[in-house]
Amino acid sequence: MKGANGDVGANPISLSVAPCVKVVGGSGYRLQDSLRFMEWALAEPRVDAFEFRNLAEWDPRTAPLDEGEKRLAAWTRAAKRSIEELSALLTAAGLPILSVHANRDVGVNLCSGDGAQVERGRTLIRESLALAKAVGAPICVFHLWDTWRESFDVRVLEDALRESAAAFPDVTASVENVPTHLDGQTPFSLVDRFEWITLDLRWATLYDELERFRACIDRLANVHVRLDVRADGQQIPDDSPAVLETVGRLVHDWGYAGPLTLEPLTVDPDAKEHLGHLVGELRAACRQRG
Repeated sequence: MKGANGDVGANPISLSVAPCVKVVGGSGYRLQDSLRFMEWALAEPRVDAFEFRNLAEWDPRTAPLDEGEKRLAAWTRAAKRSIEELSALLTAAGLPILSVHANRDVGVNLCSGDGAQVERGRTLIRESLALAKAVGAPICVFHLWDTWRESFDVRVLEDALRESAAAFPDVTASVENVPTHLDGQTPFSLVDRFEWITLDLRWATLYDELERFRACIDRLANVHVRLDVRADGQQIPDDSPAVLETVGRLVHDWGYAGPLTLEPLTVDPDAKEHLGHLVGELRAACRQRG
């Protein structure tokens, strides 16, 4: 698979930076906190690489559209960063970025039906691909549709990604199976239209679609694994055994050899020890056969 394994070997373990920054008492919106966290994670849990989010909170042009009201306060406070500034700072730090998660407003714009917004969605695609290329990340992950919109033209999404990705042949443009309200469609039926897929285990399980992705094993660029990072070491609910069992199935039964990206929804401050424990459990799931 083009670029999916990078140079760090089979099943590299990656961390989604923005949520995990909390374990060092930082904020995902402060770039210096992100850099400090990544340096720590390379030395302590000894992860292989990171997924870096191109946050809408850093964009000076407009406030976030995805979960807009919820994120408005953070956007107002956050220091603004251009793609060029982000690229320069990350490159100077020399940290291994395995994937860039594109600005989540991509899909909201593309599905709007408004010409100017659609063009902005295309711009956001190109900017995240450019960031991935600049920092040497072989994968760029996209939320390509508005999860709440009940009607939109999927061909607009297909054309936008295909045309933008053509200018960045060294970056795998991968579409994530996020939820959808599009009539007659499911996350799988939408991502199956695209060349490369980022499989989010949580959504695949929720929609009872995990087994459908087995036929797409050669098109999986990345797998997002949801395991929450708790100061008390407990999952709420405690579904970590099931998640780790699923990871083992992907690796041993399906033959998946690409990256596993830990992307928690809940992260407790100062939970360094538990994050390190989860990284170890992911590695063990890749080694052991169920």
